[in-house]
Amino acid sequence: MKKKTIFSISFLAFLLLLAVVAYAAGMTGKCSLCGMNLAGNENTAYEITMKNGKHVTYCCAHCGLYVHATETAKVKSARARDFISGEWMSPSEMTFLFKSSAVPACAPSWIAFGKKEEAEKFQKGFGGTIYNFDEALAERAKMPKGMEM
Repeated sequence: MKKKTIFSISFLAFLLLLAVVAYAAGMTGKCSLCGMNLAGNENTAYEITMKNGKHVTYCCAHCGLYVHATETAKVKSARARDFISGEWMSPSEMTFLFKSSAVPACAPSWIAFGKKEEAEKFQKGFGGTIYNFDEALAERAKMPKGMEM
């Protein structure tokens, strides 16, 4: 009986630790634009800090670029995950691949790459169109808010 209690308490402590780590990483909840779970989309995340101090994490560049493009005056800063390494980077330094056959989050896909060469390699296998940040913002602003296309 005592071993079961210790195991149960240990297991609950482990689950609590996982929840705290996920919360601290900002990957809990759902994307505020499309409603997709943030957990499971860590390598496609796009985060915007608004001028009012609010931090908003989106599931992918599809959602993040839309808000960034349509609410530019409210955006203080942004960062996106490099799809290959998972490292946070400034989107202004990234290359974006649009509408490849790979759809890691929303469709049509916008995938952020830290290195243009990696985006080009990915494009060879999965197709799509490559944009720099300014081009990606301009293109995404022309598109519908959601995933209709």
